[in-house]
Amino acid sequence: MEANRPLNLCTGDLMLSDVNVATDSPFHRLRNALDAAGVPYGIHEHAPSVTIADADAHLHFPVERLLKTIAFRNKRGGWLLAGLCGYAQVDYKRLADAAGVSRTQLMQMEPHEVEAELGYIIGGVAPFGLNDATSVYLDRGVLRFESIYCGTGRRDRTLEIAPSDLVQLSHAHVAPIARKLVCEG
Repeated sequence: MEANRPLNLCTGDLMLSDVNVATDSPFHRLRNALDAAGVPYGIHEHAPSVTIADADAHLHFPVERLLKTIAFRNKRGGWLLAGLCGYAQVDYKRLADAAGVSRTQLMQMEPHEVEAELGYIIGGVAPFGLNDATSVYLDRGVLRFESIYCGTGRRDRTLEIAPSDLVQLSHAHVAPIARKLVCEG
């Protein structure tokens, strides 16, 4: 498989049968698909972490390079995964604009909904759609780093990957979706 081929963890371009998935967990699907895509990455094992504050207090990753992924429901159908680094917060209007919907169409999902509908546990949400109805949006600030750390589908494993590879493999839309800080102007 070509290293620059887009990665789709659902049934699109990269079929799960193409990556010889041993199990259907999001972690194994992600890891096998990354291997099949041929991009460099690392998986870091650590104590379970659920929030950015947990990670900041207990993990060795620089928090500004730690991508948290927040799940949203589009009331018109489908889901959005929004990835932002560190303590940045989602600007709902900016996310809605990037997705081409009205702000009132987006609802942040409850933890039980994320697991039931998207297959991810809170603290392990990865910026990869596990079905064809999920779109990924990354804040443009993630591109400033050589590598970033993000969810893998497990609370005790973190993926390290180049942002450009993440964008390509996850089919992510890159846009300014983080709230502006007062010092940004």
